[in-house]
This record gives sequence, structure tokens and C-alpha cells, in this order.
Amino acid sequence: MKKNIPLQPSEWIIMERLWEHAPRTITQLYHELKENPGWSKSTVNTLLGRMVRKEIIFFEEGDKARQYYPGMDRDTAALAETENLLERVYRGSVGMMMSTLVRNNNLSDDEIQKLYHMLEKEAYRHD
Repeated sequence: MKKNIPLQPSEWIIMERLWEHAPRTITQLYHELKENPGWSKSTVNTLLGRMVRKEIIFFEEGDKARQYYPGMDRDTAALAETENLLERVYRGSVGMMMSTLVRNNNLSDDEIQKLYHMLEKEAYRHD
């Protein structure tokens, strides 16, 4: 599986469909995406080709059509996206990101406790 490739917004749309149910053919994807976001079959085909080249998805030849599969799981994609955001916006500083989130999102006591326990558990792992 390919790792650490942040997805473009259009790639997220296709990946969500493939994570929900794979494999899917271009025709199936087209029928799902023609109304929302309003893509033509050629747009879907172009995106699939680009995603295959980037190794984000792969296909197998079916009896009548190619069967497309995700080339990464959702957690891997989410991690790549988080790492990309961290570098772009917070210059790689997890502390700066957490400080912003805590100050501006009014975390509940339960959320603060969960964060505290995660950090405490991680600190013990590194001892």
C-alpha cells in the first residue's frame, strides 16, 4: 500500500466510494458521481487514471470492465493529510496545533481527559 500521499479533494471523493464498497467499475463510480459533484464520465476516467499512476488506487481486469480498489486504507490517508496540514500550517509543531485546537474549540472535560490519558500512555511508552 502507498503511504504518506495527501489526497486532493476530488481524490477523497473517489476514495470514500471505494472505501465504502470495492471493487467498483468506472460506470458504477460515474453513476454515483454524476449528480453530486456533477462529474462527467470522462472526468471520472481522468481522475481514476491519475490515481492509478500515483498508486493511490489499483485495478484488476474484470470480465467486462476494470475493477477499481483503494490502494490505501482510510487511516493511512488521514495520517498523510494530518502530516501535510501539520507541516503546512504549523511548521511541523504538534504542540502549536494542539494549543490552537484547545484554545479555540472549548474542549469538553471528557475530551481533555481523553487527550491527557493518550499523552500519558504515550509518555510511558517512551520511558
